[in-house]
Formats: sequence, structure tokens, C-alpha cells
Amino acid sequence: MSQSVALSPEQKAKNATSRKFYQLIIRWHFICALIFTPLIIVVTVSGIIYLFEHEYENIVYQDLKFVEPGNQRLSAEQLLSNVNSEMTALKLSNMKTFEDPSRSVEMIMRPIMRKTKPAMSMEWAGGGPNKVPMDMNMNRERISVFINPYTGSILGSVNSSDRLMSFMKDLHGNLLTGKVGTKFVELSSCWAMVLTVTGLIMWWPRGKTKWMGTLIPRLNGNKRIFWRDLHAVPAFYFSFFIIFLIVTGLPWTDVWGTGFKSVQKSLNMNAPAGFHSHVLKSTPQNGIKRISINHVIETAKAEGYGDNLNVKVPRDKMDTFAIQRVSDDPALRPSMHFDQYSGSVLGKTEWDKVPLMAKAVTYGIKLHRGEYFGTANLMLVLITSLVLLLMAFSGLVLWLKRRPKGKIGEPKEPRNYAQTKGVIVATVGFALFMPLLGLSLVLYMILDLIYSSLPFRGLPYKLPKESY
Repeated sequence: MSQSVALSPEQKAKNATSRKFYQLIIRWHFICALIFTPLIIVVTVSGIIYLFEHEYENIVYQDLKFVEPGNQRLSAEQLLSNVNSEMTALKLSNMKTFEDPSRSVEMIMRPIMRKTKPAMSMEWAGGGPNKVPMDMNMNRERISVFINPYTGSILGSVNSSDRLMSFMKDLHGNLLTGKVGTKFVELSSCWAMVLTVTGLIMWWPRGKTKWMGTLIPRLNGNKRIFWRDLHAVPAFYFSFFIIFLIVTGLPWTDVWGTGFKSVQKSLNMNAPAGFHSHVLKSTPQNGIKRISINHVIETAKAEGYGDNLNVKVPRDKMDTFAIQRVSDDPALRPSMHFDQYSGSVLGKTEWDKVPLMAKAVTYGIKLHRGEYFGTANLMLVLITSLVLLLMAFSGLVLWLKRRPKGKIGEPKEPRNYAQTKGVIVATVGFALFMPLLGLSLVLYMILDLIYSSLPFRGLPYKLPKESY
């Protein structure tokens, strides 16, 4: 017959502090999930769909993107002349050429906004099947025009606003609400990291380690245990990848991204001159017209760039020509910038000249988009995203199963709990690393303090036995 071991006062105090800390973590995890799970679901689902941008568009726009290979390709200037004669209200922004002989040439056009026109006027770019409606909102519109590189015929055009993947990109990045939306996406991403960390603390085995429920989900237990394990165990295995996806997405955000760029610049670790064309300027010369796109392409090919190219044409008299080799590997994407009048090379970007921090961001973005090491990268991002959705759904089920009727059922705040140095340091660290998180955390603590003082505050939450 086993006898219970009497605990010392110090051990009892330690256990009480540990239990109160755990109660605090549960409360943070619950409230954070309740507020931000809907946003996390929207961002995750749109991101999953956007992962398959190329596959989707190759099917939907197959008649535009693919042609019957011919013997001789027309020059870039010939193709552009054909487009300009058909679509007089558009001007070229980018031209994409491909090594694949069955691929059409894609020209990304933007509307020519005429200041003499009334703001609400309408006009049509081009005629027949290729006409494109223009209005006052089209200054940011992009129209992809597809051209047969062998015949010069225009296959058709697609507005960026009509593309499903453009919609998903905006939904994923800003919830279709511009700058305001980016802040909410950033906030939900930051709190998703808090959810992951607090979830790991809750998952961490206490006492005697058990395989089942810790590393292996108990699928044959009761419904609560089933959903608990389905929520916690896959999250443990993919926690690193979830955090990685969050961190690699932060450079696109408004507050964190801007701050990060400032740090890069202060450390002299941002991309070198020539990596971004706006750093370099052309020198206008009287009586001299700008160089041809053919000159830019042929110069790049002589440098070994190949045929997978993205050419950016100047937007104004001071802008430059820029050309970049297109590749999934950032190390194989050199770029050059040309003075649009003299044709001289103003800057070259080779991968070995890019600072370490800029390289890390570039690789992170490619990995985030599932574009770096082929199908394996894509599948890893897809599975991680699906696990994130599983966590959201199973967490919702767990809440609904234990929620008292007519109540939120949030875990009660621990009483007389003095924050340990570790909790304080971790909280401050998160806040400093993610400013929006810090501001929202302060707001949360204020509101939580007010709510906890109300007579209808949350009901006590009974900790499951396997948690300790």
C-alpha cells in the first residue's frame, strides 16, 4: 500500500506558484485564441490558396500563357510596337520572357492617366476583344497582356483586379483594407506566435512522461481527450515551422517591417545600390532618346542571364531600365540597371555582394511562399498551414464542449500571483520584438483588469489531470 509523501512548506509554495503560472498561461492562451482565431483562419486560408498561384493560373489562363512553338521569335521592340498600336491608353511597366518555347511573352501594362480628362470619365484601352475599361481607380491597376512571341499577335489581357490570386494576395496581406488591414494581419500574426508558445507550455509534460497524449494522440479516448490531443500533439511537431512562417512573413508588415528596414539600414545590412532601381537615376540628355528594350535584353544575355527575364522599363525621365534573371533560387537572380539614355550599366547586383541580413530576408520570403526547394518546400508550407487550421478548429471544438451555457467560460485569473522574473522578461521581450503586440498587450491587461472586477467575471477553470 503506497503512502503519500508529506511536502515541505517550500515545496507546497513552489507547487502553488507553478499552478498559478499555468493558470495564467491558460487564460492568456484562451483569450488570445478567442479574439484572434477568426483573423488567423482568414490569413491562413487565403495564404494556402495563394501558394498555388502559378499552378492555378497556368490552368485558368492556359490559352493566354501557352502557344504553339515556332521557328523564330520576334524582337521585344516588335512585340511592344504591336501592343502599343492596339492599346494606346496603356504603357509598358514590365516585360517577362521565358526560356520555355511554349510560353507567351507577358507584358504588364499600366493605364496612362490623362490629367485633362474628368476624374469620373471612362475610356477604353484598345478595341475588340482586348479592350480594357479604365476609370479613376485604375492608376494602381495592372493589365497583363499576353503576346505570341513568334507571330506578334495579342492573345488577350487580364486585369489584376480580376485575378483570383490578386484578391487572395490582398486578403492575405491586408484583409482587403490597405494599410489598416496590414496592421491587423501583423497583430494576428504576433498573437499567433504567443498562442504557439503558450500552447507549448501547456503541452509540456509534468511529472511522469507519457508517450500517449504527449507524442502520440489518443484517438480512442473520450471526445474531450480526442480533441485535446488532436489540438496539442500536431501543434508540438509543427511549432517550429509555424513560428518560422510567422517570422518570415513579418518583413511584409507595416510596423514591424518598417522597423526592421530601419535596423537593416542602421547596421548597413540592407540591399546594396542596384538591388532596388529607385536608388539609381538616369541622366537626361537633350536630343537623345532612350535605349531600346532589345539593347537591355541582349546585354543581359551576353552576361549569361538566359531567357527567363523580367525587364522593368523606366516610369519617368529619371528612372532606369532594370533587368533580372527569374529563378526560384535567390542566388541565381542577378540584376542590372541601365541609364535609359546612354545605356551604361549603373549598377549590378550579384548574390555574393548582398549583406547577410538581406540574404536571410530574401531566403525567408522564398521559403514562406514555398518557392525555394521545389515541391517539398510547397508541401511543407501547405501541411504547416493545415496544422494551423486544425489547431484553430480543434480549439474551437474544445471551447464549445466545456463552455457553460450562456457564458464565455474563460479560465479565471490566478489570485495573489506575483509575476516571476521569467514571465516579465519574456513578456517585455515579446513586446520589444513586436511593437504592435506590446501595445495590444497593455490594452489587454487594462481590459482584463476591468473585466475581472465585474460581478459576472469568468468561471473557475478546472485543470485536466494530465496537465500536471
